[in-house]
Amino acid sequence: MALGIVVAIPAAVPGLDYLHRLGVDFLLPLRHAAFGPLFAAEDSDVVVVVIDEETYRTPPFAGAPEVAWTPFLARVIEAVTAAEPSAIGLDLVYPTSLDRPGLVPGYDKALLKSFLKAGRAGRLVLGQVRLSQQAITPYPSQIIAVGGADNLRTLNLLVDADDVVRRYPAAFDSESGARTPSFAVELAKRAGAAAPAEDFVINFNTGADDIPTFSLFDLFACAEAGRQDFFERLRDKVVIFGTALDVEDRRLAAKRFAAGVPDRGAHPRCASEFDATRFGEIVARHSIPAVYIHAAAVNTLTKSAPLTLLGPGLRFAVILVSTVGLAFLFFALSPVLGLLSGAGVYAAELAGSLMLFRLGTVAPVVLLAGACLATYTAVYAYRFVVEDRQRRWIQHAFRHYLAPTLVDRLSDDPSVLELGGARRDVTVFFSDLAGFTTFSETMKDRPEQLLAILNRYLTVVTGMIENNGGYVDKFIGDAVMAIWGAPLADAAAERHAVDAALDCQAALVRFNAELAADVPDAPSLHTRIGINTGVAVAGNMGSRTRLNYTVAGDTVNLAARLEGANKVYGSLILVGEATAAALPRDYVMRCVDYLVVKGRHEPLRVFEVVGREGDVADATVECLAVFGTAFDLYQNRHFTEAREGFARYAETDSASALYVTRCDQFVESPPGPDWDGSFRLTSK
Repeated sequence: MALGIVVAIPAAVPGLDYLHRLGVDFLLPLRHAAFGPLFAAEDSDVVVVVIDEETYRTPPFAGAPEVAWTPFLARVIEAVTAAEPSAIGLDLVYPTSLDRPGLVPGYDKALLKSFLKAGRAGRLVLGQVRLSQQAITPYPSQIIAVGGADNLRTLNLLVDADDVVRRYPAAFDSESGARTPSFAVELAKRAGAAAPAEDFVINFNTGADDIPTFSLFDLFACAEAGRQDFFERLRDKVVIFGTALDVEDRRLAAKRFAAGVPDRGAHPRCASEFDATRFGEIVARHSIPAVYIHAAAVNTLTKSAPLTLLGPGLRFAVILVSTVGLAFLFFALSPVLGLLSGAGVYAAELAGSLMLFRLGTVAPVVLLAGACLATYTAVYAYRFVVEDRQRRWIQHAFRHYLAPTLVDRLSDDPSVLELGGARRDVTVFFSDLAGFTTFSETMKDRPEQLLAILNRYLTVVTGMIENNGGYVDKFIGDAVMAIWGAPLADAAAERHAVDAALDCQAALVRFNAELAADVPDAPSLHTRIGINTGVAVAGNMGSRTRLNYTVAGDTVNLAARLEGANKVYGSLILVGEATAAALPRDYVMRCVDYLVVKGRHEPLRVFEVVGREGDVADATVECLAVFGTAFDLYQNRHFTEAREGFARYAETDSASALYVTRCDQFVESPPGPDWDGSFRLTSK
């Protein structure tokens, strides 16, 4: 709650109101993308007549100062007035004139006449610009002609702290102390709209050409050609004259991200086609001519579409609720999930804000984004400093002793360090070096080198296990015990364990080649592997001061017995019946016996994994097929026929040779009627 209050305070600080209004800049393009423009350009209550690049470069305007354009401007104003617009506004201020003694007396006669006619009809509003101590006003004769100060309004715009126009002033204080409407408000009033009591947020239409725009040059040429019918499209519209140039009188406005590239050729033309190659804009710009801001303000009032900002109290409540909810979420999730969830929450808030915005209400989307980022930063900084202290201790204490998967598990849930365990479906892997005792004797005078070789071997085996997602439980001399399915569940544990075993055998071929190069008198090392699948108890076992995460139970004992049974059959990888049943068909295996291992009473089928399909030689595949047929005969007491099959590969296959001996014994001394085809293994 305290965090929520701190984060929500900026929402209620008056000096930071513009952060709330800043959301309009982002909601406008989102509204445009989701729903299109607020209204079609032809439905705009305002049209704009601009002094543009075309006007500046085309006779009779080209080469003449603007103060000399008054006869041309008068001609257009006359034609516009004759079309009976609802109002005409000049976002143009001519503080000087050629119509004065010593210059060209009578030069502005046509302009003054047009002002007089439009002013008397109550249609013309001139603009002025206020500076700190004075105002830039039209030439006095123009003010008189239009009807005095009642038809003179201030053009100044309101700018937020980031120099962006989002609001429009409702009125200004006059020199007499009275409040006079602003330029756009006066034009909207004359078009029949109600004047706002306070400054308002402009509801900009979106798109590059949302306000119908006419070039002053084109309208002048149109009037000169007597095309008064063209001006009829201005009837009952508010017509604003202004500049639309590349650098002059341009402002950043809330529409800056939803402007686009204007296409002046999309607007109606009278005298000639618009030459976009000479006069058109070629890139999207964030700034827009100020005349379009006045036009947007008029449309906001005439269409009764001002934007309403949430009050400080309501903003505070919204930010507080959002922050508290996010804080609970972030405390429950990891940083990555928290980031994704926070983004999802803000996306939902943004979607809701967009729907409100479409109805004319501005939600504090920028403040909500800031609150989300601040909450995320604060919560996870706190968790890192305070809560994650134990996590970092566990990672430091165990990273040299446990597999990375177990370290992560312990870090996320330190409670698993307690004594006890749980029943888990696991696959257990035991490996042991063949002939290591003899190898050790040959190197008894070089114990350091022996230890180095052993460590290299164990590194190879460990790498193959961890590459296949296993957890190395312990090293017992040259033996390795590994687990799949604990501490993390593994739906393909059997396959991963067998893959690790095959990878170990392949890696040992490379290891022996490297060892022969480094230690010429070193024998080739071979490892025997036993794998079994079943239920075991998994958890931390040991004393209060020394724990080891491991598994225990009959499944584990049987895996260890299978590793030792390899010596009987001359095999390298033996797996239990449950493991073999779970393997897909792309492994080459054979059932080598129906075996009762030492310490057990029930027999089980034991399988040798020879390799993966495609990696086993054809001769070996044929040998396994013959062995399988002979084994079936053996199980059915046809010992003579079985011996003939086993004898075919007895010289090259240890298991076949073993069964030749067994068949000879059973031919000489048949088993009793209770024999079930099993063999009892009396050694480990």
